[in-house]
Amino acid sequence: MIQSETQSGQASGVIDVSNFSDKPYRARVSVSPFTYDTDGFKRLSSSPNDISPYIRFSPRELVIQPGQKRSIRFNAKLLPSLPKQEYRAIFAIESLVDESQSRANQIGIDISVVSAIYVRNGNLSADLKVEKAYYDGKAKLLRFLVNNKGKATTRPRTKWDVSQNGKTINSGNLQETTVIAESDRYISIDYPLKDQNLTAGKYQLSGQLDWDFPNKGGTLPFNVNFEISNDDLKMPTPKPQQADPNSR
Repeated sequence: MIQSETQSGQASGVIDVSNFSDKPYRARVSVSPFTYDTDGFKRLSSSPNDISPYIRFSPRELVIQPGQKRSIRFNAKLLPSLPKQEYRAIFAIESLVDESQSRANQIGIDISVVSAIYVRNGNLSADLKVEKAYYDGKAKLLRFLVNNKGKATTRPRTKWDVSQNGKTINSGNLQETTVIAESDRYISIDYPLKDQNLTAGKYQLSGQLDWDFPNKGGTLPFNVNFEISNDDLKMPTPKPQQADPNSR
């Protein structure tokens, strides 16, 4: 994740790419718009926050020898007429694999998302609020909705407690989760915890969100109610799934 603020309408940065394999790595740079909706990462075909038309990379194609590292520099130049808002794009490496030995005159492309680039045009900040919480009995997740009314994306950490009738039952911490500017995001807690039995009833989810950027970051205490029903308790435990690398 790369963040930058414009100075006189321009922003710049450097992305390092290392080759840990034993073969040369040939690649091409690409960028595309994206967002995070309530459930997570989502690629877009277009967006008013897309920085792709205003960003340039050097080099656009590169070869990295085994054990070596190359730096890719980017420069974003925003027009004075553009709104004061956050602009963003996914930076990706298209790995160009020469398959001429097996299939003549063909190139295979393997796309790997490397980083998200955020450029803030203006003095922008995040403004978070926890709206509500509910229990997803099918997925065995406690989910709470965070709204970001600010014009800047941030990544809050979560410290949480579950209580009933004023008595704390469980506590925990979550790592950073992206909450996009002027949007909502559900943050999920695996629940129940290991070897714990649930009972139906009304509960409280409280805690605190902490974030480090933009500016000096912020802190938000929260307290919302949720309910676990008898139907939730009857739901079978879902099979383990591979973690989604875009979920955060």
